[in-house]
Amino acid sequence: SSPTKSATPSSSLSSKPSSSPSRSSKPSSFPSISSSPTQVCLDTPNWKDVGGNGCDDYTRYGSCSYADSIIAGDMGSASTHCCICGGGSTTCEDLRSKCQKYINVLDLGFNESGLVAPLCKEAESCSCEEAADHDVKIVTNERGEQETVGLYNECKCYFWSRLCEDTRRGEACDYAAEYCCGDYWYFGLGFGFEYLNSPKCYCDFFNYAQKEFGHTLKSKALNIGKEIGNHCGQYQDQVAGLKLEGVDYRREFERPSLETIYNETSGKKWTNSDVWMNETVDHCQWYGISCDSDSFVTSIDLRDNNLAGQFPFPIYSRNTFNGKPFLESWWWYTKSSLANLYHLRRLDLANNKLTGTIEYRPLYNLYSLTHFDVSGNQLSGELDALVTPSLKHVDFSNNKFTSMRHFEKYKVSPLQTLRFCDVSNNAIKHKSTDLLENIPPNIEQFFASNNQIYGSLPESLNNLPKLHQFNMSSNALSGSLPVFADSSLSLQQLDLSNQKNGFTGSIPKDPWRFLEVLNLAGNKLTGPIPPDIRKMTTLEEFDLSNNFLSGQIPSQLGQLAGSLQVLDLANNGLSGRIPTQIGQLQGASVILAGNRFDSSIAPLSLCIEEFDLDLASDTKFCPVERTALSDFYDSTKGAEWTNSTNWLDEYVHYCDWHGVTCDDSNRVIKLELRNNGLSGRL
Repeated sequence: SSPTKSATPSSSLSSKPSSSPSRSSKPSSFPSISSSPTQVCLDTPNWKDVGGNGCDDYTRYGSCSYADSIIAGDMGSASTHCCICGGGSTTCEDLRSKCQKYINVLDLGFNESGLVAPLCKEAESCSCEEAADHDVKIVTNERGEQETVGLYNECKCYFWSRLCEDTRRGEACDYAAEYCCGDYWYFGLGFGFEYLNSPKCYCDFFNYAQKEFGHTLKSKALNIGKEIGNHCGQYQDQVAGLKLEGVDYRREFERPSLETIYNETSGKKWTNSDVWMNETVDHCQWYGISCDSDSFVTSIDLRDNNLAGQFPFPIYSRNTFNGKPFLESWWWYTKSSLANLYHLRRLDLANNKLTGTIEYRPLYNLYSLTHFDVSGNQLSGELDALVTPSLKHVDFSNNKFTSMRHFEKYKVSPLQTLRFCDVSNNAIKHKSTDLLENIPPNIEQFFASNNQIYGSLPESLNNLPKLHQFNMSSNALSGSLPVFADSSLSLQQLDLSNQKNGFTGSIPKDPWRFLEVLNLAGNKLTGPIPPDIRKMTTLEEFDLSNNFLSGQIPSQLGQLAGSLQVLDLANNGLSGRIPTQIGQLQGASVILAGNRFDSSIAPLSLCIEEFDLDLASDTKFCPVERTALSDFYDSTKGAEWTNSTNWLDEYVHYCDWHGVTCDDSNRVIKLELRNNGLSGRL
């Protein structure tokens, strides 16, 4: 009932509609990752239906009548995989998605040897078109051992690491580790591997694959079928070994590294360069440099010091150590200046004039670095918040970054240690769900305001038990408001204000009970303010301004007295009377302008008491003549008057108070209170 390779299809099969896309091989200009349709289409390599027919056969038959029913393959029909049947791939993302979905199918994801099959190979080539000429060499070094050269590739690293994380397929992690971590050599004779570029990176990949799905990494580039053993202690041992070099190591590596920083950032123009480059002064005494008891550099603090130039700082010219030539690929003999400071714990270069894009791989060997601050510079390109293995505090804010790497699952070390992350005030354009995917579970403060982040937020942050500050204001977020503040009981400050697209819908009825700051200003929220806001007993700042809220201000807000310091409900569609209970918020700043309150005047008590109400200076809501009459009532002991009907009523217009007569402009023209028991002093 289905065509086979040796027979032509039945005459009952209809011909291919003229509107179907035609098959063609991938041209040099195959589209980059995009969801928009093109006229270019690529059949899924190696796909076969149950009759053994591939897309080439369908093209030759010119028919797809039964493509969705009788003629269906183990992994989908021809209408999914063959261009002539309306399937195939028109974007790199199409190919990547098919590779991810069918990666476990033999001859589509990987072959029996675990090598990349045509489908995933095509997806890799398409997604990393600029890396098409990526030339990895296998050489025999001077010791007769096999060694890779040029293995690291940033695009392929991203491609395979996503597949590793999404599919949990061991071979994908094998390729990801190599392209992300770089060169290595094989000792043979049971001695195993030596990681040349980034041993800590290989260590993280090894731990991730072992912990998540019990896979042991295997060598792919060398194609020797050997498992990459757990050598996570190798890095620490080698760093410790460098200490044995003592003065030689510090003289040959650390001081030249600092000298390079000085020379490449216009050191002579620094605000403070006290004793830098002085040959008679140990570099541990240079301005901004701190060292440990063994005289190894542990801190560089040069913030606000007028540094200008490329970051990270370039290599220096030294080519030997103790008279021996460097091996270019060995990480512990690197000539990248900053990456030589293996004992560095703190780097603060904030508020300078540093430029360029950051190459992160050498920095990942700085195992001790916990504080990384390059905020307030002119850095661009992509930022990586997991820049070092032991990172606790990272600040990339106030730069020109346009993208941000997602939090890679394989970086198990910094995912556990990171507590503070600030990427605000850049030009990062990312879908929010992608950016927040795999966010470090122990994060406490996350700031990503003033970027171009779009999409909706997740409904829950149950996986972030320690989060207490979350700020994604001034982006392009949309959708309904998440309720994750109630699922993350440690959250204290939530700022989702001023979104270009704007959150829509109503404010959740169940309050975020433990918040201290809630800022939802500048969105498209509708509906009333939930009365249960009163249950947010720790709330200090509450801003709902510039939305489309309606209904009355709930009187229950007055129950927040004692904690609330700022209440901003300006520029909405609130109506009805301003509740007198707002007056209970003594000491708070209350902003209500730009609404549609029914009453022409505000409650009297809000206008005459020492209360910070923005409408107090608006004579429409707080008429000066009403205030004067109130003072007159107090000074003449109004509580003892014979008749004080309507006097000091919160809402009754003062022109309707007993004895008061007004003209058409509500100006008092007559006050008649004879024989009314007034006493005291006028």
